[in-house]
Amino acid sequence: MPRPSTPRPLVYGALVLVQLLFGVHYLMAKVVLREIEPAVWALIRVSAAAALMLALVPLTGRRFPREPGLYGQLALYAVFGVVINQWCFVEGLSRTTAGHSSILMVAIPVGTLLFAVLLGREQVTSRKVISFAVAVAGVLLVLRPSGLGEASLAGDLLIVTNAMSYSLFLVISKRVLDRVDTLVATALLLGFGAIGMLLPAAPSLGGFDAAAVPGHIWALGAFIVVFPTALAYLLNYWALARVESSLVAFFIYLQPLIATSLSILLLDESLDGWMVAGALLIFAAVWLALRRRG
Repeated sequence: MPRPSTPRPLVYGALVLVQLLFGVHYLMAKVVLREIEPAVWALIRVSAAAALMLALVPLTGRRFPREPGLYGQLALYAVFGVVINQWCFVEGLSRTTAGHSSILMVAIPVGTLLFAVLLGREQVTSRKVISFAVAVAGVLLVLRPSGLGEASLAGDLLIVTNAMSYSLFLVISKRVLDRVDTLVATALLLGFGAIGMLLPAAPSLGGFDAAAVPGHIWALGAFIVVFPTALAYLLNYWALARVESSLVAFFIYLQPLIATSLSILLLDESLDGWMVAGALLIFAAVWLALRRRG
């Protein structure tokens, strides 16, 4: 059954909010990972978000699907969209800088377009390619002054693996997300993801002492679970069911701009001409990508 038409500005607004939440998450996660092992934190984050979303399904009067095949598909998609995505992200972020992580995440739109074309889901257009190129140039300018010397090759490779895994997820999951209620799909994906996260987290669970973690870290973690995880995933999947996967991925270009802006506001980093020029290019690229859709 086709979904009712949703105004495009509403979808775009949801996608911008998702990137704001993810942009905030870079700084918060760096703080949390000082106290909690990466794989353990990923398990806690995904499990708590899954519990929240699974509880909301019956509370909102929704029902879980009766088709057994859908559960198998969602479990498979959770491997790419949650398990590999979250595991590689936290392991990579713990080894490299937040700024460097954000610049590498721009691989997601490029990877999404590549997978979409290879799988026959979308067509390459000159305007789309130009908008990608302009956005990449803008991101490079925004992050050019960053201290990239603190980054590590291992961390960079893990972030790239995370980006490619999520790119593939955006493409292969779209047809199922078109048919399943967004809240239900989000709850099931996070639920399957939490089960999958047990494997990479198992070696570190034995030495984890929850009581030794400061209260302010748990408060920060709770915020991450509710907003940059549960709400962000819900909005992202809602948008993915209404627009093409490459457009959803394209908004990730805003993350470096947001993360850098927050670093200026919260960490007293300076603003210079490179950042201003990069910001203008990123906004121009977003405008170009949206303009072709009327």
